[in-house]
Amino acid sequence: WDLALDARGAEALSDAAEAVSVHGTRVAALPGDVTDAAHRAALVSAAWRLGGVDLLVHNASALGAEPLVRLEELSLEGLRRALEVNLVAGLGLVQEALPLLRASRAGTVIAVSSDAAAEAYETWGGYGASKAALEHLMAVLAVEEPGLRVWAVDPGDMATDLYTAAVPDDHGPRPEPATVVPGFLRLLDERPASGRYGAPALVDGAR
Repeated sequence: WDLALDARGAEALSDAAEAVSVHGTRVAALPGDVTDAAHRAALVSAAWRLGGVDLLVHNASALGAEPLVRLEELSLEGLRRALEVNLVAGLGLVQEALPLLRASRAGTVIAVSSDAAAEAYETWGGYGASKAALEHLMAVLAVEEPGLRVWAVDPGDMATDLYTAAVPDDHGPRPEPATVVPGFLRLLDERPASGRYGAPALVDGAR
């Protein structure tokens, strides 16, 4: 895979680009915010220069409040930020990349979701609502674009900076993100029907 990568943190993005480029992968690393239309256009242009878009992964997330708070305390500005990052920017990326995805023989969209999209967890209301809306958007996209594979993927409970920001007092052990990578790779290898998948279940069921 050649990769067009982005992140809000330039240093983390540079580290990631360096880590994957040692394998001979061509990497275009663009720091920026996916809520910025110009940045989304630049990302897709970078992918086009690398040969097109076979896979679009929308992994950007905003919590709406750090740490998380109950709905009675959730600022509307924070909720709007979560919706802009998690939902609106995801659609913007799809719209920008859609011509290239359609042109690919294996056009695929992965929206990284959460179990908070399906379950009612205290303090996760704003974030969960944005992810639930993202999953519905992806389900509609799958109906409208039957030539694509569109997967909403719940990676499960993981030890991430996002979780630490959400619940800083929870120091319980959690799996490292790398442990669910085989689940994502299995999706790309087997290309099941569009829909919602749990990465840990795919790992557990991997041959």
